[in-house]
Amino acid sequence: MSATTQRRVRTPRARRKRPESTGFPPPDEQPVTDGAANERPLATAWITDELLEETIDVWSEAYGRPITEEEAVEILVNVRRLGQVLLKARKERNEK
Repeated sequence: MSATTQRRVRTPRARRKRPESTGFPPPDEQPVTDGAANERPLATAWITDELLEETIDVWSEAYGRPITEEEAVEILVNVRRLGQVLLKARKERNEK
């Protein structure tokens, strides 16, 4: 064989023994979903498609440009966190 012609040698893959199926997808595979809301992380499952659309409409107007779905999700998550902090602060203040 010449130096310019190299031959790739493929080694056979060892067959992985698959454990009994539990119905859950393996960690490295995504589940099959029907809609956009199902494709978002479980932590954002509370965000409905309607809420997302309304957020995009409101904040696109406020920013003067269309915002992406990812930006809208980030806005909603941040507003939720702010609400949680304010509720916690009020609860702590009332307990004193």
